[in-house]
Amino acid sequence: MTLPELKDGLETYGADLKRWPAALAEAALDLLAASPEAQDLFAAATAEDMALFPKNDGEAVSRLTERTLDAVAPARRRPKP
Repeated sequence: MTLPELKDGLETYGADLKRWPAALAEAALDLLAASPEAQDLFAAATAEDMALFPKNDGEAVSRLTERTLDAVAPARRRPKP
């Protein structure tokens, strides 16, 4: 996945990778594990998604953040082909 493809996916599906098609989510995780620029794009998209939650729904924001971090952590441990 390229940075422009990640940006398109974030605009289409948002920062919750559970809403992405599985193959695209996996490619996004690989890119996020390897690219600081991708991490910046993802952080910005996550902030935008968080702004959409009601102000009193901090728990939903925490769950989204936790799921994302849990998903990215295994990608960082996978060996590179």
